Amino acid sequence: MDAAMLQDSQAYRAGLDLPVLAGQVVTAAEFRDLLVSHRRMVRVDRRVDRLRGLQDLDTGEVFLTDERRLLDARR
Repeated sequence: MDAAMLQDSQAYRAGLDLPVLAGQVVTAAEFRDLLVSHRRMVRVDRRVDRLRGLQDLDTGEVFLTDERRLLDARR
């Protein structure tokens, strides 16, 4: 892991709101599948827009889902 990725993940843990660039919107089910996949992911939420996000550390891809749908899908 290079220093830039480490800084990004530490900033998230510190509660700092970093800007998240555009990403691919996925369904709640797809988001959950990404969470438990073997891909190296870090959280990149867009809280202002109520979007939860994951970024693949290897490809740089960002996956976003509406947090309200994600929470509703747990039932």
